[in-house]
Formats: sequence, C-alpha cells, structure tokens
Amino acid sequence: MKEIPVLVSIQSCARRDDESEEPISMLTAGTLALDDETAAVTYQELLDESIPPQTVVVTAKDDSVIMQRDGDYATQMVFHRGQRYEGVYQTPYGSMDMAIFCTRLHYDLNDNGGNIDLIYQMDLNGQFAGMHQMHMQLVVKNG
Repeated sequence: MKEIPVLVSIQSCARRDDESEEPISMLTAGTLALDDETAAVTYQELLDESIPPQTVVVTAKDDSVIMQRDGDYATQMVFHRGQRYEGVYQTPYGSMDMAIFCTRLHYDLNDNGGNIDLIYQMDLNGQFAGMHQMHMQLVVKNG
C-alpha cells in the first residue's frame, strides 16, 4: 500500500432528541494508504488531555467504512448504508453496548486526498444517543 501524508480535517455534529447540537472540529496530520480496493486513513485523536492520543484507522472498501480506535476509548464502528451494526464502546469507566445505523455514506479517496461523508444514528446501551453527521476532508501535505 502506498502511504501519502495528509492533513485530516473533521467536522462533526451530533443532534439529540431535544434538538441540541454538539459540533466538533478537528485538524490533525495523518496518512492515507491506498491500494486497488482499499483506502485507509490513520491519524491520532486527542479525546482528553489526561490520556495519550488515540490511534484511529478509517478504512473504506466496497460500500462500507470501518472506524477503529485503539486505547482507553477503544471501539470499532462499521458504516454500511441501510444496515445496523452492533458493537461495544470501551471507556476507562466501563463498556457500553453501541449500535450504529448508517443512513448516508459517501467517500471519494485517491492520490490527491478526498472526502468521507457519513450520517448515522447512534444508540448507547439500548438508548438513542443522537443523529451524527461527519465530514472528513483529506488534503495531501506538500513537502
């Protein structure tokens, strides 16, 4: 797989039942690895300054995107439009059952960077946690 250094820009927003929003923006360095069938974005995410950065790998292949986070807040989320994924969200305080239902998935990744767009519902421990919208943009770093 060819690895390309990229800037990773993430814009995300979660909407709750009461219509409150939680916008999140992040800009970090990462890599984009490409082969004929798969694209993988790797970057470090700082969730809390009291713990080390968490490694996140986002893999796009066929009609799905998989987001894998290691560390204290380990989780794996599988996004496939129209399908429900069930997994576990690990935290330093314990684990929670998690379910993802993806309603929009689009990605376009190539040697020039690209985008990943997701809209999905998240449930935690069987309860609605919010509708999430995420836009990830990758820009190839020069030099």
